[in-house]
Amino acid sequence: MKVLPRLWSTAPRREALAAAAVHLVLAAIGFAVLLLVNRHLGHSVEWLLRRWDSGNYLAVAEHGYPGRIPYRPSGLPDFSRLAFFPLVPLLIRGTRLLTGLPVVYAGVLISWCAATVAAVGVHRLVRTLGGSAAAGYACVALWSCSPYAFALWVPYSEAVFSAALVWALVALVRRSWLTAGVLCVVAGTVRPTAVVLIGALALAAGWAVVRGRGGPRAWAALALAPLGLLGSWLYLGSRVGRVDGWFEAERAWGQTFDYGLGTVDFLRSVLLYGKPERVTDQRNAAVLAVVLLTAVAVLALALDRSVPWPLVVVVAGAWLLMTGTPGSPFSKPRFMLPFLPVPLLLVARPLARAPLVVQVCLYGGGAVVSGWYAAGLLVLFVGSP
Repeated sequence: MKVLPRLWSTAPRREALAAAAVHLVLAAIGFAVLLLVNRHLGHSVEWLLRRWDSGNYLAVAEHGYPGRIPYRPSGLPDFSRLAFFPLVPLLIRGTRLLTGLPVVYAGVLISWCAATVAAVGVHRLVRTLGGSAAAGYACVALWSCSPYAFALWVPYSEAVFSAALVWALVALVRRSWLTAGVLCVVAGTVRPTAVVLIGALALAAGWAVVRGRGGPRAWAALALAPLGLLGSWLYLGSRVGRVDGWFEAERAWGQTFDYGLGTVDFLRSVLLYGKPERVTDQRNAAVLAVVLLTAVAVLALALDRSVPWPLVVVVAGAWLLMTGTPGSPFSKPRFMLPFLPVPLLLVARPLARAPLVVQVCLYGGGAVVSGWYAAGLLVLFVGSP
């Protein structure tokens, strides 16, 4: 298939390399701060890199999925690695076999490579929408030093998902239907939130078919897009011998759609000072910001005629999914991290016109704060980030 290389060849190599460099420099600053603080707190690097979701992905890469779903005395399912989609553990295992690296560092290598590919995709998306090269670099920098950027440095799934998502959006804007469909398949093997991307592709390709402009490639994209997600659900279910195995395991993580009741309850307790332990948690500001500002961004994107409507649909769908599932409230900003480049389009263009020294100070300072905040999220704060 020759459609995938075509997206890469359209981006000038110099700009692509510069975008990758911007991301890697800022990621290196943030990661270095995280490691320094972690060492100061008396923890090893490997201990840090196995925290929270990282530990689950690495455990699957090392030992595979469990053969049953554990249950609590109440009858509800207990936490299980069966809730984690298969591509990232597969990539970690493959990298370990090819390089001989310990599984922890194989996971880090996958995240850094995928995040760099995603950063180049963010720049390409800005350029595809008519933005300048400087605006593309600004968008990459803002994304790379955002508060929850730590998920791009450790063995989480956000980096791989971001790479598939951002390049799928580039393909969607360019109406490269087959490429978008293939990338939807990849995204569907990484995270269940791929359903948002699949829905946006279905609407865009379906509309093109209705207008008689899609052709057989649009039909093929419609057929391809959900295969990764469906395959992941069926594969994980087969591990425990039931079709709904993933959905049953996911109940333990609180991700059942509740139409936003859990999110409303959390926001009420924070805004009205209902529960002291929530009021004093430093993460509240990030959760409030991501819930409220994303809603504002969706409206602003809808009013911005330069942003294609499929991108608005993607962000709106991600916001609805984020607020409609309770889960861990403090992981909501991380949930939006792969989708963040689209709202950042609103600020990247004006920020790109700022003096270079101002931008360097802003992004560098942001990377330091991101690394410091990551130490709190991964090491100190109670609850999964």
